[in-house]
Amino acid sequence: MTALGPGALVWAGFDGAQAPGALLDAIRSGQIGGVLLFALRGNIRSGEQVRAMLREIQAAALAGGYPPVPVGVDQEGGSVVRLGYRAVFPSAMALGAIGDVALVERVARTVAEGLRADGIAVNHAPVCDVNVEPRNPVINTRSFGDDPASVAQLAAAWVRGSEGAGVAATPKHFPGHGASDVDSHFTTVDVKADRATLEARDLVPFRAAIAAGASSVMTAHIRYPALDDESIATLSPLILTKLLRDELGFTGLLMTDSLDMSGLTQVETQDAVVARAVRAGIDAVMVTTGIDLQLAASERIATQVPAPRVLEALRRAGPFRRRFGLMVPEQESDDGPARALAAEVARRSITHVGPLLPRLDRLRVTFLGLPRLSPVEELRDPLGAFEAALRERFGDRVVFGHEGQVPDGDAPLVLCSSSAAFDPEQTARLCALAPRAALLCAMRSPYDVLLAPELPALLSYGEVPVSLEALAAVLAGERAPEGRPPVRLS
Repeated sequence: MTALGPGALVWAGFDGAQAPGALLDAIRSGQIGGVLLFALRGNIRSGEQVRAMLREIQAAALAGGYPPVPVGVDQEGGSVVRLGYRAVFPSAMALGAIGDVALVERVARTVAEGLRADGIAVNHAPVCDVNVEPRNPVINTRSFGDDPASVAQLAAAWVRGSEGAGVAATPKHFPGHGASDVDSHFTTVDVKADRATLEARDLVPFRAAIAAGASSVMTAHIRYPALDDESIATLSPLILTKLLRDELGFTGLLMTDSLDMSGLTQVETQDAVVARAVRAGIDAVMVTTGIDLQLAASERIATQVPAPRVLEALRRAGPFRRRFGLMVPEQESDDGPARALAAEVARRSITHVGPLLPRLDRLRVTFLGLPRLSPVEELRDPLGAFEAALRERFGDRVVFGHEGQVPDGDAPLVLCSSSAAFDPEQTARLCALAPRAALLCAMRSPYDVLLAPELPALLSYGEVPVSLEALAAVLAGERAPEGRPPVRLS
């Protein structure tokens, strides 16, 4: 095998359903060491297409004398899903509402088995962030909840399930994104908690995930003045080396979140960020856009990072690649058991809060706003999926309105929100209609119930099809809601 060089530390994204020739050339020549797949970039259209694409990528690596490159995706469940053609699981917060450690481990193992069947062995999950900020626009239902101990138990279970099935787990976003009220994709974020709070809250799940055997960790593009009053975590030796390596004892692969995110680009130039991150302790830089930038990243690591630090990173990247770089299996796998498990999770997660639920023999349903659409084709019509599930059960005894329009009639009115607390128009409409309504369905963020505490409410923690099917079943009285809120709603 050809010896790995600095390019092995660069993970690349690309556009389209086939790897560009320039990317294949870079993999063949050792200038790219990992591949990232995104639905938004058009990488994922079908299982057959993904497997064919990855076979071509791995053939390029082998042609250069290298082992297969690791391939990473974000297959968290809920609102963050890349492979929609496989079983789509409810969100982490839905799992938190069940609180079953064995179930989470089983889910993670099942997700991992589906990924490996397509030649993917790196999952950027679990989210270890403790969602203590109700206004958090980017974590929210991606978190297991707001209790550090519970999040730690479930995150560790996810790590055990994923790693046990041969897929690297990637606890994120270190050292914690749950206390922010802005999104690091779009702006610089500061978490101003003191060191004692960070120790007792944010670091608890990461300690558990590392102890459970996580092979990689992903950093947050966030400033934590109590830990480092100068640099964001991704660029901080104090956080990456002193805290994560020396104090928490993490010995695996340390990777960045996307280097395209504004939380990083607003504090450092593109020219300097790659070398600075690797010097700080990063072993894998995620350069998601542009082959020119990806090749430049490889060159900057070679020329701007001290050789001992590069060799240290390669001593982690090499074994990681040999373990998690896969050739694509020839045989298709049966996704039926995974889909059945996803439906079970959804059924057990639906949660009732507030006054007693009304009996609904007929109903009027209004959607207060449009959900944020997923780039995953199979998840593009959540409202249509929910309407179909209700029509199947109620027939002509249900009528619908959209964008806050109230259907005619005198049947009980059901309000359906989608993270209304983050949408002023949706918030205003919910508050105006609440006195006339019989029930609120908070279809994504559970914190919507705080806008109308006098209403009985059902929580689904996300708008994936199995969650909406389970929500419809509860509305129809087919089953009782079993979940418990994993976050404070008072």
